[in-house]
Amino acid sequence: MTTRNGDHVDEILGEWRRVYPRVDASPIGITGRVTRIALYSERNADEHLERYRLTPSGFEVLLALQGSPSHQLSPTVLARGQAMSSAGITGLVDQLVALGLATRSREGHDRRRVQVSLTRQGSEMVVTAGGGWRQIQQQLVRSLGAHSVRSLDQLLGRLVTAIDAGFNGGSQNGTSHRMARVALHINTEAETVFSRFGTSHAGFQVLASLYRAGPPYRRSPSRVARGLMLSGAGLTGRMDQLERLGLLKRDRDRHDRRAVVVELTPTGRGLVRAAFPVFVASHAQLLAQALEPAQQSALSALLRRVLQQFESAEPSGQA
Repeated sequence: MTTRNGDHVDEILGEWRRVYPRVDASPIGITGRVTRIALYSERNADEHLERYRLTPSGFEVLLALQGSPSHQLSPTVLARGQAMSSAGITGLVDQLVALGLATRSREGHDRRRVQVSLTRQGSEMVVTAGGGWRQIQQQLVRSLGAHSVRSLDQLLGRLVTAIDAGFNGGSQNGTSHRMARVALHINTEAETVFSRFGTSHAGFQVLASLYRAGPPYRRSPSRVARGLMLSGAGLTGRMDQLERLGLLKRDRDRHDRRAVVVELTPTGRGLVRAAFPVFVASHAQLLAQALEPAQQSALSALLRRVLQQFESAEPSGQA
């Protein structure tokens, strides 16, 4: 799925140049790499933290509590740090309390307000689980070297500051946490863009993969799933909805009746042609407000090296 000197995003950019040359897709060279690296990092973190019955979000809450002078924070502050809703952070804290890693208590001077505190067991868990977590993050250092990681940190820091002035740049998660924060913003903004066209970011990713195949705009489900780092079941759910909307159709392969191919409908092709320029423009605006053109080029090159490292570690055919 990657070229000899490039990565999967280079392949995507090449396809866009071929099928939609009037749109300069280069801004997604940066944003696409950020979100893809964040997916790899999240998957690796999930696998590591699962043995401790933790999620990455749960571990980040423990880190936030550990980093507070009093080892306690309000749910509101925690929700803001995780970019979660009040209901979302409540459920997350419930899980940590059930594991004995955190407690809730009422403030002495205002019984209506709640504080979440780190327990001794929670503090020990930060050390235990965090050791392996930090080893995962060291993959970035192995990919680039310490000097280049500092450069990557600086450039990502500019992006994070542009999208979230309240971000804690001293996070213990370092580069990976900045990457995840930028990826979260990119995906959130993408949902806003695609909602204007009656679809979701996840749905558009499927449509875009088919469009990039060029006429007759069809691919096998397995090819689409690999490109989006999805399981077959995950892709099926997305395709079901898109088919109900009349944006794609599934049929038997004419050369192998046992196989299925997925094809964009004329309506699906029209949606991609209308939405893609808007999507790219939103990414270009995000980058321009934080980085000069030379800085964007430098960031893209650093991210390519990181993504190549992740992709090279994948089993053959899975990247």
